[in-house]
Amino acid sequence: MQRDIIHPDLLTDLHRFFSSVCTIQEVPTPIATDAAGEEILAFVDLADHVDLPCTIAPSGGQEVRKPDKTYVIASHHVTLAGHYPTVIEKMRAVVNGTALDILLVESDSQSETTRLACQIAR
Repeated sequence: MQRDIIHPDLLTDLHRFFSSVCTIQEVPTPIATDAAGEEILAFVDLADHVDLPCTIAPSGGQEVRKPDKTYVIASHHVTLAGHYPTVIEKMRAVVNGTALDILLVESDSQSETTRLACQIAR
């Protein structure tokens, strides 16, 4: 008989801790290019990833190494109350109306929460 280390009701009991809401957005395809040749991106809400309970906190300027070996500075950490394995680095998190580019996605060891290292979208 396998027992979970994390009680199944833990995240429900911590509803006051996860007091913010987050919507994950993706870019299905670039819709056009601007005068400088840069792609214009149109973010849309990812299905089943709207108004997720979360917390947000400043990261203190943590460096994050991206898969292409470049370094970026994360300005915030967002912790989602749940395991969301489809969230990837090319997506955006909108927390309480503030858009954040996702730089790194991590799950806890029990696959109960998802942590996002983000920077404010420009």
